[in-house]
Amino acid sequence: MSAICSLYSCSYPDVKNSFSGISVDFGNPQLVKSSDIIAAYDYVKLENTETSLIGEIDQIERYRDRIYVLDTYRTGALFVFSKEGNLLFKLEKKGNGPGEFILPHSFKIDPQGYLYILDRALNRLLKYVLDDLTFVEEISLPAPSPLSFSIIPDKKMFVYYYPARQESSIGKKQLVIADKAGKVINTFYDATPSGKVLHGDPNNIYTYGDELRVYPYFDNKVYRMSLDSLVDCYQFQWGKYAMPDESLFNKYEDSGDIMKELSVGEKDWIRLMYVYEIEQMLWVKYYIKNDFYLSGWNKKTGDTFNIKSTDIKDDLGMGGHFPLPVGISGQRMIGVIYPYEIDIDKVTDAKLKQLLGDVTDESNPILVFYNLK
Repeated sequence: MSAICSLYSCSYPDVKNSFSGISVDFGNPQLVKSSDIIAAYDYVKLENTETSLIGEIDQIERYRDRIYVLDTYRTGALFVFSKEGNLLFKLEKKGNGPGEFILPHSFKIDPQGYLYILDRALNRLLKYVLDDLTFVEEISLPAPSPLSFSIIPDKKMFVYYYPARQESSIGKKQLVIADKAGKVINTFYDATPSGKVLHGDPNNIYTYGDELRVYPYFDNKVYRMSLDSLVDCYQFQWGKYAMPDESLFNKYEDSGDIMKELSVGEKDWIRLMYVYEIEQMLWVKYYIKNDFYLSGWNKKTGDTFNIKSTDIKDDLGMGGHFPLPVGISGQRMIGVIYPYEIDIDKVTDAKLKQLLGDVTDESNPILVFYNLK
């Protein structure tokens, strides 16, 4: 990342008295090359058969020698591939029977040997054996329709993130810790006016080392969470861009009207945020209108960057495309290349050109596992 900072202005995060965590200003968007960001990289081509075809990657995790991919809306299925990209297992939407689901919103892997899937349509949290996806049991929710969840394996507890609702058993709190029977252990985070909007990352609760971290929707902060506390961790700024003012959420009753103004209104508000954190780097991917942006902070050097994804110059020969992060694999990022997004004539990377030899626009995406500079 030093190459970026030799070309563009970079800032070091400072701790402010009004905030007990670390404040990071990524600055205004700049122009950079793919090689300024990506170091070593390799590809995984996912199997292309009628059974293995994915619509979109809504969540991806690599755990041990397997790659877990969730396609929530197109196929409504969880796919499990080998590290080489061969399909091993598949859980599909079926119905409301034991172990069945309709809308698999997100999933979490328990290192103790289980996988959990949240079905928002049926208000279910389902538990499966990780090795072969055998159904184990249904976990009771403390309240209907959480927007996201995570597990606390050593405590055998769960944390849920809820939208703000006028009539709710959890009141104004959006974060709830509960046991497998749905008994509430603790609650955190008083809902702001933006809490009524459902638009956000279904994986906004993540694990970093031994810590659980969460970033609420339409908030520029990341919090560190335990069974009995929620404390400041990070606070972000993006130069001229910002999260929407609370006045916008008070202006409309209907979430659809709010999202319409965020998507096509006059102001360039940040409307969606994804956080990816590894030991060296913290990346934030976000939307302005219908464009993706990418900002990063090197936690060791303090270097920062902020880029509109379509302004990243492809000097690695990936078809004029930058593989935006969709997940983390150890200390590497998982990027994705959808065949329909790239210009084949601009593919000069020999390995990628070979992999695209028999690929069509309808083929599965190609994964890019890359190290950061």
